[in-house]
Amino acid sequence: MGKWLAADVPEWVSLIVLVAGLPALMLLLESLVHRRLPHWRSGSHNDAIGIMLSSAAVVYSVAIGMCVVTLWEKRIDARASTEAEAMNLAALAEGARVCAPDVRAAIGAGVLEYNRDVLANWDVRIGGEKIPAVGADLEALGDTIGRIVPATEAQEAFVYDAVRRLTHATELRAEAVRLAHEQQLPNVVWISVLTGSLVVLSLCLTCGIGDGMLRRVLVAGVAATIGVNVFLAAELNYPFLGGVRIEPESYQDVVAHLEQRG
Repeated sequence: MGKWLAADVPEWVSLIVLVAGLPALMLLLESLVHRRLPHWRSGSHNDAIGIMLSSAAVVYSVAIGMCVVTLWEKRIDARASTEAEAMNLAALAEGARVCAPDVRAAIGAGVLEYNRDVLANWDVRIGGEKIPAVGADLEALGDTIGRIVPATEAQEAFVYDAVRRLTHATELRAEAVRLAHEQQLPNVVWISVLTGSLVVLSLCLTCGIGDGMLRRVLVAGVAATIGVNVFLAAELNYPFLGGVRIEPESYQDVVAHLEQRG
């Protein structure tokens, strides 16, 4: 689905359109179809229609279920990646307590600047692009760590851990950018989901149930169920956009902690 749907259209609008608008449209089509083809109400072909509808519904359910589960798992991965990136360098600032005051202050300021730059350029990050300022912050931290001459075993252990964390920070940064860029489902998957939705809804129109009220309730119910599934998949398709988007809370927490610490 397009980014505009997740970024610019409020989720309540999408929900109303899919969960209320789609059933309303199907009821209108149902009325038109059975008015032009009144003999369908006899239900003489309901056995064949039921078999085809059941088969299509099973295939559709499996496809949409896999999509939603996949998107939810990717959303969990994206949240874990952002939290790991923020906490990784936060631990570096805490570990710097074993160093001289000036070195500790420099490392704390570098970690603080790193997280501030991520927050200031969050729109660039969720667009799947690297932030040059963040890369410069990592290089500055690397230079600061490289100038440390360990005088104690604790400082030696800190330098070793700091080098490891800086290397890991580069990996986490690349992973966060990749997830923001590649998180959504491929267009071909969306085509299959939407095509399956149309097939199931179309087959619902062919059912011949003499009781008009019952027929409309069933058509509207199926349409609403499909609308809910498509809405859920669309909202989860871009984890950093929309009403259920991942916020940069981890970076904000690190900034607040380091500012409070002074």
